[in-house]
Amino acid sequence: MEKTRFRCSFNSEKIILLICAILLTTGCATKVKLNMLQPAEYHQASLTKTVAVLPFSGTGGNEITSEVEGVLGGISIDGKNYFTLVDRNAIKAVIGEMELGQSGMVDERTAVKLGKMVGAQGIYTGAVTRYNSSEGHYREERTECAERKIEYDKKGNPREGECIRWRKYYVNCTRRDGNFAFTPKLIEVQTGKIIYSRNISFSAQSSGCEDGQPPKSESELIGQAMEMAKNSFRKDIAPYYIVREIKLMDSTNGIDSSQAKDKLKQGINFAGKQRLDAACELWGGAHTLAPNSVSIIYNLGVCAESRGDAAAALSLYKQADKLLGKPNDDITLALTRVTQMIKNQEKLKTQLGGK
Repeated sequence: MEKTRFRCSFNSEKIILLICAILLTTGCATKVKLNMLQPAEYHQASLTKTVAVLPFSGTGGNEITSEVEGVLGGISIDGKNYFTLVDRNAIKAVIGEMELGQSGMVDERTAVKLGKMVGAQGIYTGAVTRYNSSEGHYREERTECAERKIEYDKKGNPREGECIRWRKYYVNCTRRDGNFAFTPKLIEVQTGKIIYSRNISFSAQSSGCEDGQPPKSESELIGQAMEMAKNSFRKDIAPYYIVREIKLMDSTNGIDSSQAKDKLKQGINFAGKQRLDAACELWGGAHTLAPNSVSIIYNLGVCAESRGDAAAALSLYKQADKLLGKPNDDITLALTRVTQMIKNQEKLKTQLGGK
């Protein structure tokens, strides 16, 4: 973690000196990063595990078809493929048999028949609705020295000194936008119903001026927008990981044992080096010596959360909250987070167990 540097002037007023002293002596609370598995945003789509992808219509349709296949085939949870993807050649053969044409676009009724022929539970298809770029022009103000003071050295030789007159001028600039939007939909083969459909739209921007770097190209910006759209689609259909930063507590209030204080501090140091395993062991020992420490109990709640034991984490956070006897932002946030975690685990149990 970078340390922020502050410079205090000894000629400043006392209040400024006091503020500087506080800023210099106040450290940042240690935080730990936890990878947390979140349930898919669209529960029903996540339960449809054996899928086929038909061509998407519109400009860029072929490209996004391949990208959607790549997303579905690349999702892995705990080292296991989440989806089973029907081979593209098998789909092409069936499309040929059904004489659907190269567009491959189907309605719900046709998707049921096609899905049964290829052994899919669901059919992904859809359309690209935006695949373009736009740009606008503007001017930016610049300032440069128009005249400098002429100075002379000891030998009388002239040299340029400080600027004594400035001038303003303008340069031409361009802002470019790359736009991509598509509407994927998932048709359930068994019922013929559309169980997932959403318009996903993103834009990427880049600017540049004639006296510097030019803006990014149209294709690069559209590619960036498409990448963002793919990431959004990925979260819709399958569980995904997020990284949360959780603040630890280091107050020694309620700790009489010097040994417990040392263990709390050592644990904080280990946690700061992303050694939460060692930190949790130290805090466990500290808890035996100081069972009523809010900091130790709260940190043990973080340990339980890191193991995915939401019930234990909730119990520990509630203990810390009760012992403190007044509202605390970190504890309130932890209680909210773990309560949601318990709800998420119920969804995840279904989503991960449905394969």
